[in-house]
Amino acid sequence: MSWAEAMKDIADVASRSRVSTDANVIRSATPTYWDPYEVWLTRVKQPRELAASRATADAESQVRKLGN
Repeated sequence: MSWAEAMKDIADVASRSRVSTDANVIRSATPTYWDPYEVWLTRVKQPRELAASRATADAESQVRKLGN
């Protein structure tokens, strides 16, 4: 058996095992549904509110430093 034939055999075995594994993963995977409101809440609203509260806290700490 030549090196090229051995590599082809290894690639064939790997390809077959990958296909069977991928098929099992696809069959066992449950579809995940997403709620647009939940996405908006976690990706837009909450980060904005967190950034605003941090800015307010930073401003208050600067005012306290100036007052001392």
